[in-house]
Amino acid sequence: MLPEKCHPVEVYPLRDGFFLQIAHVFGALNRIPYLFLPLLYLQNSCSNQSTDKQRLELQQQTTSMKITHPTLLRLFLIVLISVGATGCALLESLTGSVKTPEVTFKAMKFDSLSFDGVTMLFDFEVDNPNRLNLNAQGYSYSFSVSENPFLSGRSDDGLELRAQSASIVTVPIRFGFQEAFNTVSALATSDSISYGIESTFRFELPVLGVKEVPVSAAGWLPVPKLPRLSLQDISIRNLSFTGAEINVRLQFDNPNVFGLSFSDVVYDLSVDGTRWASAGINQVINLAAKGTQTVDIPVRLDLGQLGLSVYRMLSGQQAFNYAVNGSGNVKVDLPYFADVQRLPFNLSGRYSF
Repeated sequence: MLPEKCHPVEVYPLRDGFFLQIAHVFGALNRIPYLFLPLLYLQNSCSNQSTDKQRLELQQQTTSMKITHPTLLRLFLIVLISVGATGCALLESLTGSVKTPEVTFKAMKFDSLSFDGVTMLFDFEVDNPNRLNLNAQGYSYSFSVSENPFLSGRSDDGLELRAQSASIVTVPIRFGFQEAFNTVSALATSDSISYGIESTFRFELPVLGVKEVPVSAAGWLPVPKLPRLSLQDISIRNLSFTGAEINVRLQFDNPNVFGLSFSDVVYDLSVDGTRWASAGINQVINLAAKGTQTVDIPVRLDLGQLGLSVYRMLSGQQAFNYAVNGSGNVKVDLPYFADVQRLPFNLSGRYSF
């Protein structure tokens, strides 16, 4: 039993406002059924504020409503179509508002460069123009030398792109020059090689799903070549039955398009397996691009210790085998080249005065 002053749930008709306008539209279809009116206020009232006049007006309105299945069906279809149209419009709006990030090549820089190989760093700028953060799923790349496929790879490391901001993504490329020479033999005699990189970045976008953005870059790379050493001449300054003074002239050759220098050079000179001299060169040998320089090495021999065969060599009576083995510090005039490299050299042959 309800208290005397409590009444069941009462339905109040809408007199004005937004919901009343909707009720009038739906009512035009065949008057809104009483049981389907979620737009009317349902109020659980335990007060005695409703007047008899209001309840009478409510009865007159609800009595005139027709509860029919066709009305319910038509109303349901209209609501469904309205929701579907709104969803399609929303989807179209989201699709048009979410933009695919842009990727542009910014720069290539050398992380390391030596006579053995190179590490190149390609910087790509990824710009997110949207008002929401996005995720980059990674990238793949293919690298070519002289238009020949050479390297390929991928990275699945994700990256969060902040809204309306740009980020730099660095793609590293490492290879040895001998590998490149094996791929394109003509590169061994070239001063530089052309390269190209084609990369594809993957982004996960709302509504649109995964989108791929291609980007490419190309340029030229110097090919460092090892400096060469050759024997130019062995001349006799003084010869007697007890000893000899000779001069060994070596030539340093720079085959590169950039300058370099030798320092702290040490060497061993052997003739027919016997060491004639072991010393160092106390000077810096500067070589311009494509330049050469000769260095004279004075050698004093004790014929009493070396024997008659050496005297015969020096007098031109017989030829002999020689070997010059050593090493030196090489510094290259390139800002991104390795600071100093200790390079060995080995020179051998047959000589006759």
